[in-house]
Amino acid sequence: MTMPIMPTMPMSMAKGLHKSPTFNTVFQKTVANRSNASVSLQPYATWDFEFDMDAIQGNEATVSSVLAQFFGLFYACQGRGLFLFTDPQDNTVSFTNSGMLDVTSGSSTPMGTVGNGVSTQFQLARSIGGLVVNDIIQNLNGTPQIFVNGVQTHAFSISSTGVVTFTAAPTNAYTLTWQGSFYYACRFSDDTVDAVRIYTCNNGTDLWNVTSIKFASESV
Repeated sequence: MTMPIMPTMPMSMAKGLHKSPTFNTVFQKTVANRSNASVSLQPYATWDFEFDMDAIQGNEATVSSVLAQFFGLFYACQGRGLFLFTDPQDNTVSFTNSGMLDVTSGSSTPMGTVGNGVSTQFQLARSIGGLVVNDIIQNLNGTPQIFVNGVQTHAFSISSTGVVTFTAAPTNAYTLTWQGSFYYACRFSDDTVDAVRIYTCNNGTDLWNVTSIKFASESV
């Protein structure tokens, strides 16, 4: 599935980019109200984004304008279709904070982060805030570099959702790391956006405010 890519947008300096991790955990008090019970229905977070664009130039007929590029993406998505978004400050993974998760069917170490001598399929992932691999990476921008126990390998293929298939199973206990760039696959939160033409400059260029542009990432 080919998804349109959001062009680089001039985000409001006053508001910045809102970015919040989101889980789906069911939380319930016990009958005796003496402890809590919870279960995670979503072990890996998705991300909620929001930004404004203030006084952007252009109009619907000027193809190269910021406004036309944004509207073009919104039309391509028909409101709530999937698109790819580049977080300007978070779009690369280095081998020092990367990892992989064992997703081989029937694996003896499901979601394991090192080789076991049998598994060949691993989901690209990364670590945020520590040594635990806790964030899945699916949508690559370019071809990543893959390392097995610190040595780069080219003996692999990779799917459109970031699953690496090694030609030969990595040796038991060997570390699996990578580095590369990625997108977030996102969907707009609403079928409309709040866009206001504030005035037209003397040169005929329109200025617009587009506010509360909300969207969220999701697994594909």
